[in-house]
Order: sequence, then C-alpha cells, then structure tokens
Amino acid sequence: MYGDSGPEWISHLEGLLDTLKKRFDLTYSEPFSLSYNFVVPVQIGRERDAVLKIGYPNNDFSNEFHALQDFQGKGMVEVIDFQKQEGWILLDRLTPGSSLHSVRDEEEVLTVFSRVAEGLWHKPVSSHSYPTVQSWSKGIGRLRKRFDGGCGPLPEELVLKAESLFPRLLSTSLDHYLLHGDLHHGNILFSESSGWTAIDPKGLIGEREYDCIQFMLNEWEKWDVPLELLRYRTEIITSLLSLSYERLLQYGFCHSILSACWSVGDGDDGWKTGVSLAGMFEELLAE
Repeated sequence: MYGDSGPEWISHLEGLLDTLKKRFDLTYSEPFSLSYNFVVPVQIGRERDAVLKIGYPNNDFSNEFHALQDFQGKGMVEVIDFQKQEGWILLDRLTPGSSLHSVRDEEEVLTVFSRVAEGLWHKPVSSHSYPTVQSWSKGIGRLRKRFDGGCGPLPEELVLKAESLFPRLLSTSLDHYLLHGDLHHGNILFSESSGWTAIDPKGLIGEREYDCIQFMLNEWEKWDVPLELLRYRTEIITSLLSLSYERLLQYGFCHSILSACWSVGDGDDGWKTGVSLAGMFEELLAE
C-alpha cells in the first residue's frame, strides 16, 4: 500500500517497541492476529493491563486518535497515553474483553448495541476535520473511474440506484453527529469494570442511521431467513433509538453498494456479500 515507506515503517516499528518498553516498563504478550495495525496486550510496570496499538501514520490513524479523545467518557475504551507523531496509542485493556459476538440472544444484542451507540453519539465539538458520509460516498464514483464508466462485476441497476439515492439522502440530512464509523459486534466488548464498551472508532460525521449499518451487515448468515433478521433489526433499532425506519434502510442499501465497491477496489470477492445485502435492503424498502 505504501511503497518503499512501508518496509521503512516496519523497520522503525521494532525500534519503537524497544523505546516504549523502556519508557513505560512494558511487558509484551503475544500480539493479536490482525491484518493491518500492530496491536499487542501489555502490562505497565507489571501492575496495569493495557493494549498497545501502533499504526501507519496516515489520515485513518489520525482520525482514530481524535475520535478516541472525543468519545472519552461516552462508553469508549479509556486512552492511557498516546503520541500522534510516533503513531501509537496505549489503551486500557477490557477484561474479559468478550465481544458482542458472544451473545446469542438477538434481542439482548440489539439492546446492547443501542445503549452503546446512544452513549457515543454526540454533536461534533472538535475542530478536527473528520471524514463525512458524503466523502465516503465518493467511493462509488471511483468504481466508475476504475472501469471506464462501467460497474465491473456489480449489477448496473443497483449501482445506478445507489448513485441516485445517496445524493438525495445526503442533501436532506440535517442532524449530523460524530459517529463511530465501524460499530459492529467485534468492536463492542464487555468489561467487568465498565460494562459494554466500544473500541476502534474511525470517526465519521453523518446521520445516526448511517452508524447502524456496519452492525446490520454482521452476523446475519446464521439465520435461516436473513431477510427476517434484517427486518427485525431495523424495527427494533429504529424503535430503541428513535430513528427513521426508511432512512436506515436507504442508507443500508447505499452502504452495501459502497462496501461492494470497496471490495472490488481491494481485489477480493467480498462485493458479492454487499450485492446480496443491497438486494435485501431493496426488498424491505419495497414493502
């Protein structure tokens, strides 16, 4: 992704780990198995359990720095220390740290999600320039550019609908909040001291309905009739959070296509899931 600077950063990372070990008297455990950021459980002075997260110094990591701070005291994992220039964050370790995936009862899952989301969302107060839902939506245009005006493997009619619906939603959105941006089952963990707590915010400005979509796109395959799950989730979430049922479905459709576009750009076949989910959102909108 980053050309020559990628290996340079990895080489720098080993020295940074040494420096931080001495600076905070850290004891490292086995790092988490992740594909992008380097995240490792640590002990500080053999007394406090924590997590060290190190990421390539780009806009995404900068947004996370600011979002973690802006969400402090609102159900977000505690930031112990950080250094933006060096590209690391030291976070409280949530114990036992089981994710929302571990809860089998869907009604309880929806209740937990809604409480965490409601606690996080607030009007933007930071001077930081977060990405917006509108800026994210431009990913569909990049698909067109990639395929010289075509849609690649995506169905033309679904892309056209998203290209028409997304701008209408954005032009009529009035109530903007600071959103998590990736609030799904795996980013909501249980802590004995704090209860259900959010981690790994992206930081995004938009309507609250949009922040429900990543959750809606997760853990649906286990149901025999996924459409029923999607309908149930939409009904319960919009009721618990006083959101617009129609706008949530519309954002769900648009984001499913956007997610499919991202997958095409990444060169994987995850776009098939996005297309399938867009079809289900479309079906619910037609009811």
